[in-house]
Amino acid sequence: MRADLSGWTDVTVVPGVRPRMRTTLSEPPYRWVEEGTCGPFRARLELRFAELDDGQRCRVTADFRVRGLRVGGLVTWGSRSTVAADLRRAARLLSRP
Repeated sequence: MRADLSGWTDVTVVPGVRPRMRTTLSEPPYRWVEEGTCGPFRARLELRFAELDDGQRCRVTADFRVRGLRVGGLVTWGSRSTVAADLRRAARLLSRP
């Protein structure tokens, strides 16, 4: 299924970094892809979900890439911990009763 929603402004853990994002692919409950821009950079985040044996939890795998200004690879590498922190924050928010 291809999704093309109007998008949102992502709130990251980095002050002042607010990329404009949109969903580009949604295959519930297996995969979610979002892409966006922030200044001269383009980013893509793909989340893959795999149900664990207990049926109550899932494992989420993330693939993140930044492109732009010939330093996209360096920005991707440097952003890994930030993206991981954003995903952990989202997981905490979603797991609250």
